[in-house]
Amino acid sequence: MSREYHFHCEHAGCSVTVGLRMGRTRELELLVDGKEVAAARVHGHRARTRVMTAILPTDPPRGIEVEVTLPGALRGDPVSVLLADGARRPMPAREVPRRSRPTEASWYS
Repeated sequence: MSREYHFHCEHAGCSVTVGLRMGRTRELELLVDGKEVAAARVHGHRARTRVMTAILPTDPPRGIEVEVTLPGALRGDPVSVLLADGARRPMPAREVPRRSRPTEASWYS
């Protein structure tokens, strides 16, 4: 069973979102204005930090980095920080809608 997390913030007029699926393999994706610009897969359950980079579609284009700190196997929640313009800005977590499981009645219909 996997858990999903989303982190989001606005920077320089652009929407920056990090999606993270914690399971056997941890999958990260970085979205800018709803388009995937970077992705990573992390194997294992050790605590570690992964940095993803992107270029914002502004005039002139700006580079950003997003630092995602992954927890160890049994403790903590992940944290995401936007690194841009020489500043570190925490990205707040967003509610992830739970996917509904099929009910027993739907299995037999």
